[in-house]
Order: sequence, then structure tokens, then C-alpha cells
Amino acid sequence: MADLIKGLDGPRTAQQELFYGLEDSAAILGWSVIELTDTASKSNESQSAFFMKICKMLKAEQDKLRGYAAEVKAGTIVRAKPE
Repeated sequence: MADLIKGLDGPRTAQQELFYGLEDSAAILGWSVIELTDTASKSNESQSAFFMKICKMLKAEQDKLRGYAAEVKAGTIVRAKPE
């Protein structure tokens, strides 16, 4: 991954890596919610309720990660270097 990033005006800083990592994770959660919602719409009533509960929990986690990403972007959360 590092070799892909270097051709784009230099390597990312640790702060950028953290921000984009959080944003990517939030996007994956969002995609999962969409897919599970679609599956729930095609399921029986008890399965649908189960899928929708999972969707609500994933959406809450997505919102939390987006909040963390906003804090990283604002400089409230600082990462010294990637691990």
C-alpha cells in the first residue's frame, strides 16, 4: 500500500493515514448496512427484524467512526506515526 501512496504527491502523514483508515472503515460499514437492509427486505419477519437490529448497530458504529475521523481532521485526535 505504501508504494501506491508515494506516487500521489508524497507519502501520507500518520494523521492522514488515520483519517483515511477511519473513513474507509465507516464506508465499509455503510455498504454493509445497505446490503443487510436489502437482505432484510427479502427475508421472513423474524429474520428481517434480526437484520434490521444489526443494521442499527452498524450504523451507530459508522457514525462513531465518522465522528472520530472528523476529530482527526480537526486535529483533536493526533497520531504521531503509523504502526
